Amino acid sequence: MKKRIVTSLVLLSLAGVLGGCTTFGLSSQATAQRTQTSSSQTKRQKLISALPTGVKSTDADLIVVNKRHKHDELTFSKSTLDDQTIRTSALKPLTAFLNGAKAAGYPATFVSGYRSVAAQENVWNQSIETYENEGKSKQQALKLTKEFVAIPRASEHQTGLAADIMNTKWYNDNGNQLLSKSDQAAGQKWLIKHAPDYGFVLRFTKTGKSTTGIDYESWHFRYVGKQNAAFMTKHNLTLEQYVSLLKSREKAAK
Repeated sequence: MKKRIVTSLVLLSLAGVLGGCTTFGLSSQATAQRTQTSSSQTKRQKLISALPTGVKSTDADLIVVNKRHKHDELTFSKSTLDDQTIRTSALKPLTAFLNGAKAAGYPATFVSGYRSVAAQENVWNQSIETYENEGKSKQQALKLTKEFVAIPRASEHQTGLAADIMNTKWYNDNGNQLLSKSDQAAGQKWLIKHAPDYGFVLRFTKTGKSTTGIDYESWHFRYVGKQNAAFMTKHNLTLEQYVSLLKSREKAAK
């Protein structure tokens, strides 16, 4: 009887110890999560404090167009460059960007600029049709199209501030295709590295899909202005993240 009581007490003690370990583990996990959250909040606050002065989330160059922020046809002044259309405010920077690439020994091709909502609808429908002609089901064709083609009214090309730019040699050597692996070419690497010098950013980066909703595109550049481009590049921010920070600063200032 005495032996059974001692054994029971030992088991209860073990249960208490194990229970304490479990509680400690959960507590540690919760603490770690709180620390991580606090660290993220601190990082965000530091970024907000470091934001360029005089910049507003409503600035024309920072308009966000994506599947969560759809827009009808926008109105702005348009200009032509290399048979493509671009917003007039971005014409001079884009020309300088292309001239800079040529001077560096990497001539580039301005493949695509402004597209109207109607034109984007055509691109969308043609993509689906192409996949279906390749034997894909309608569902598969739609899924594949969504991966690389913006939904009509959700395409950044309708802002007139987006430009698909490819290193000319790579573009010509690869059947005039827009492929992410073009970033292996020295000329495309130059474009990506020096885009901020001219006020452009690579819009859809390798790490930005969670906020942009678009897979990596090594050819799609977006004009945001030199000051904004420098900050976004330094802190590896997508346009969505950058505008969110600006809105937080504006809200706090009210």
